[in-house]
Amino acid sequence: MMTLHEIPKDTNWKRRALTLPGWYLMAAIMLVALPVFAPFTALYDVLLRRRLSTTRTLLFFTYFFVLESSGLVMAAGHWLQRRFGMDEQVYQLRSRELQRWWARGLFWGCVRIFSMKVKIDGLDALEDPRPALVFARHVSTLDTMLPLAIVRKLKLFRYVIKAELLADPALDVVGQRFPNVFVRRGGVDPEIEIHKILALSQNLEQGGAVVVYPEGTRFSRKKREQLIEKFENDPDRLAIAKSLNFTLPPLREGALKLLAAAPEADVVFIAHRGIDRARAMSALVSGALTHVTLEIAIWRHRAADVPRDQERVREFLLENWQRIDRFVSESYIGSTPDPDRIAP
Repeated sequence: MMTLHEIPKDTNWKRRALTLPGWYLMAAIMLVALPVFAPFTALYDVLLRRRLSTTRTLLFFTYFFVLESSGLVMAAGHWLQRRFGMDEQVYQLRSRELQRWWARGLFWGCVRIFSMKVKIDGLDALEDPRPALVFARHVSTLDTMLPLAIVRKLKLFRYVIKAELLADPALDVVGQRFPNVFVRRGGVDPEIEIHKILALSQNLEQGGAVVVYPEGTRFSRKKREQLIEKFENDPDRLAIAKSLNFTLPPLREGALKLLAAAPEADVVFIAHRGIDRARAMSALVSGALTHVTLEIAIWRHRAADVPRDQERVREFLLENWQRIDRFVSESYIGSTPDPDRIAP
C-alpha cells in the first residue's frame, strides 16, 4: 500500500508558467476595469432591479483575483524564507495559516459582497480535535474549501479534490505543500488514484481530518438523469439514484475503501443549501446569491459506531447521504427548482 509520504506531487511548471502570470494579469485588469465599469453595471442593476447583483459579481471577481495574487506573493515569501533557513515545521505552519487565510478570505468575502447570511448547525462536530473522515456535499466551486473556511481554529485538513482545480495557482502552489490528493478522474489506472486516497488516512493526528466529496462531481439535474438512464438495467443502483433528488450517489469505491481503511477515525458529514442556486455565472449576475441564506448542517459519528464491513458501510454512507438530500430538499418545499440554474 502507498504511504503518506509516497503520494506523488503534481508539479507542472508548464501549467504554472501560464496560470501564475495569468492570475496577476487578471488581477491588474480587474482593478483597472472595476472603477470604469462599476457605474454602468450599477445603472444596469437599478434599471433591472437586480439588487446590484451585476456590480457585486464584478466586485467579487476583482476581489478573487486580488486575494489569490496576494496569497501567491505571501507563499513565495515563505518559500524564500525556507531557502534561507526557516525551520521545516515553521514553514508548514505558515503555509497552513496562509491556506486558512485564503479559504476564509474567499468564502467570507463572497458572503459580504453578496450580502448573504450564514447559519451553521453543528460546527463543534467539525471542530472536534479527534481524527476524522469528512464527507461533504459538492454542488459548486464555492463549497470546495467550505470546511477550511468555517472552522474557527486551525485544523490539519487533507483534501481529496479533482485535478482540474490545479488550474487555480493558489491551490496548485500551497495545496501541494501538504498531504492532499488531486484526483485525475477517468485516468488510465483508477487503482492508483484510490491508493493515493487511502494513503491520506494514515497517521491522522489530533486535529487532522481527510475531506472527501464522495459524489465525484458537482450535482446537477442533468447528471442525475444521466445516472438514472445509465443504471436502467441495474435495479440496485437505479433505486439508489432515484432515492436522491438533490445529490448524486456517494458509493464510490474510494470513499467506501477509505471508511474501511481508517477504523480509528470518526466520520463527519456536511450538508448545505443555498449555494446550489448560483453555480453558473449567469445566475450570479441575475442575483441568485444576493441576500441568500446559506444553511450548513454538520453531524459526527464516533469511530466505534461506524460499521466497517463492505455491506454495512454502504448502508451507513447511503443513509447519511439521504439525510443530506432531505436537508437540501427542504429548501425547495413549495417551489420547483429550475435545473438550468443548477448548471454543471
